[in-house]
Amino acid sequence: MSAMIKGLLQKINFIETDMDLHKQILLSIPSKNKIEIETTIKKIANQKKQINVLRQEIKKIDENEYDKIIAIEKAAEKFRQISKDKKFVQVNTLNESGVCFITLNDGTRLDCLVAAKEENGNWTVLTLEGETKEYPGGLIK
Repeated sequence: MSAMIKGLLQKINFIETDMDLHKQILLSIPSKNKIEIETTIKKIANQKKQINVLRQEIKKIDENEYDKIIAIEKAAEKFRQISKDKKFVQVNTLNESGVCFITLNDGTRLDCLVAAKEENGNWTVLTLEGETKEYPGGLIK
């Protein structure tokens, strides 16, 4: 991934963080305070537009990288949805240790962004390719 794309992704991340803060602020504004509510909603809408512009810049620079980023975002959302109904006892991420993988009983190593083990031994994995996969515990070393 090029330095330019990394920089754009970092900008997107900062804007998303700020947008989340504005969403929290919006929830705390008393309902009678219409002007402040409207102002905050406009800020959030503007931030969404900024993110879309930055995404289009990424797409112009490298459409394949853009597609990969979108696939990972979709898989991360699917991972979050699946996770709501599960209780994980172990979670490994690429960000924390720089290494994230599971090893199947046949010795195959599956590198990942996130690997989470449930109480029952099953695993939910977010792959580097942007897929969310589930594995029965009996298949994992």
